[in-house]
Amino acid sequence: MTKEEIKRIVQNHWFYAACICVVILFLGFQIYNLHLGALFIQDDCKDMDDTVRLTAIGARETNRYQLSAQDHKITGIQLRLVDTDSGLKGDETVTVTILTEQGEIARWQVKSDEIPEDQYVQLMTDQKCTLTGDAVTVAVASDQAADASHTALAFDGDMQPCIRLIYGSVSAGWSRFLAFAVILSFVLAGIFAVNAVKNGTIRFAAFVAITGICYIIVVPFSNVPDAFNHFIRAYEVTEGIFCTHDQEDEKAWLPEHLTADLDFHADYSHTYLHRNIQLDDEARRYYIHDNTALYTPIAYFPHALGILIGKLFTDRTLALVLFARIFSLAAFIVTVSCAYRMCSINRGMVAVTALLPITLIEAGSTSLDGFMISILLLGQAYLLTLCERKRRLTKAEAALLWMLPLVFSLCKVVYVPFALLLFLIPKESFGGGRKKGVFILSSFAVALTVYFAWSAATFDFVNRYAAKMSGNSGEQIRFILTQPLAYLNVLRNTLHKWFDLYLRGMFGGIAGWAQNVGVNPFFPLTCMVCTVVMLTFHPESSLHRDVKVNVLYALIGLAVTALTFTAIYVQYNALESPLVEGIQGRYFVPLLFPLGFVLTSVLKYIYREKLFPDGQKEETENEAGYQVSRYFYLFAAWMNASMMLEMIQGMWS
Repeated sequence: MTKEEIKRIVQNHWFYAACICVVILFLGFQIYNLHLGALFIQDDCKDMDDTVRLTAIGARETNRYQLSAQDHKITGIQLRLVDTDSGLKGDETVTVTILTEQGEIARWQVKSDEIPEDQYVQLMTDQKCTLTGDAVTVAVASDQAADASHTALAFDGDMQPCIRLIYGSVSAGWSRFLAFAVILSFVLAGIFAVNAVKNGTIRFAAFVAITGICYIIVVPFSNVPDAFNHFIRAYEVTEGIFCTHDQEDEKAWLPEHLTADLDFHADYSHTYLHRNIQLDDEARRYYIHDNTALYTPIAYFPHALGILIGKLFTDRTLALVLFARIFSLAAFIVTVSCAYRMCSINRGMVAVTALLPITLIEAGSTSLDGFMISILLLGQAYLLTLCERKRRLTKAEAALLWMLPLVFSLCKVVYVPFALLLFLIPKESFGGGRKKGVFILSSFAVALTVYFAWSAATFDFVNRYAAKMSGNSGEQIRFILTQPLAYLNVLRNTLHKWFDLYLRGMFGGIAGWAQNVGVNPFFPLTCMVCTVVMLTFHPESSLHRDVKVNVLYALIGLAVTALTFTAIYVQYNALESPLVEGIQGRYFVPLLFPLGFVLTSVLKYIYREKLFPDGQKEETENEAGYQVSRYFYLFAAWMNASMMLEMIQGMWS
């Protein structure tokens, strides 16, 4: 490469290079400020650390606490010692001993003046000690008399001691380095893929794949909403149980350890420690998963396929979970990439929707939401493509089109209004208006008939789950139907209170279980700005100028929103509750494409003369050459990397 070529590259790309440096610099600061303890820690009191109750150790008494152990090597212990009365004089020495049935593992002495404030005391063994699954006893004693003791061991609300066993040897420093390696590799790989690949669809698919794989690495299995129940339902499908049965039917019982003996929200440490747990086909039991029993097998196709293939190689639970997550991500990548390639309108909105953190987290999880989002995007891309064509549908095209309402209703019925886009396809494509009417009516009739039949088969599970949350789903439905104005007021109050939370949940500001992981508001705000800019300068289509298309899309958005709120209200909320609680921003991610379509049409109408001063209309064919800006990809890399770091902060230790 000559000096002239290097100079030309620098002149053409200096601003982009500067943006990359800024992104890496900010991510570096975020990584530096990570507060990670040792990576592999058993911590039964993690969620109680800020609300502990103190119990004095006592005078020369040995307090013994028993912890469950894993078959791994222990390298130390952390415990929460607190100074209960700093006014007392004199140094106090606390002796900490770890014992198993084989005898004493290690002993330490801690001076009271060495106890850090509001932090755990970390005590490391001289060498790794191998455990065999026996219970571990932690003995804590003081050298002071009862009235002179001022050192206490913290307890949680259930009077369990705040003690952590440290497995493995990954320190906070190495944890931070590991996080740095994962995040920097992701950013650089994404930037390389965007700039090295010329084909827009392959570039998009590569970027989605790199980001999705990183989320699979970073986000523990149990930290995705309802991950256990979704995996149970997917595994159920692999056993040929397409419709969930009651507990009385022993054929519906599944192998023991199907949840890897993990708790909800289990962090990376616990997940790692349970990595060798195997399914036990000899000991089978019934798993209650009422809230996912209502979903049809079609929604779990990629997960079930991954589990079936995984069972050929292993019976480890978390390995099967990994197979399910990888196949779910692969199905998402293929489907959303097809939508990107096929989409003749608002291709940028496909990229925005697919690259949001919450979308990618769901895509690489055991949940069906990621696959559902990609199916909706592909369905809309297919429908809108047919709307702009003037020729007769082929038999294959007609068959796929006829099945769309059925697929939408069986995956998630709240999204069936998207099938109303069928009405936009010209009657010439069907061979006449009468044939079009018969085609659409028969399609919807079959879809709704199958859905209601499935609902009848799973009604007991829905009602049983609703009974735990709201009391009775039938009474809730009766309230909505008999007092519609009161219910509309409930919706108004809910939107007024939590509208900003829903926006942040949609645009990359909140993720995790019950929206408990968030990033700086800069990211969702900037994502909204980037979206508007992309829509403004996106090539125009004749459909943008069609009022009936925009009206129908607006009605679809309203219908899906109403159905989503109503479904949550019926299943999760107390009877006649004044607010709809339990709604999360991720539920509205599928509405981003309709929102983008309508917003694009408005922007084109308002700024048409400024965008196209010569009065000439941008032709639809230019869409084929439209590519998402590399600056948006860079921003998406930054936003997702920041979310990954927040996930690491909250879920690794």
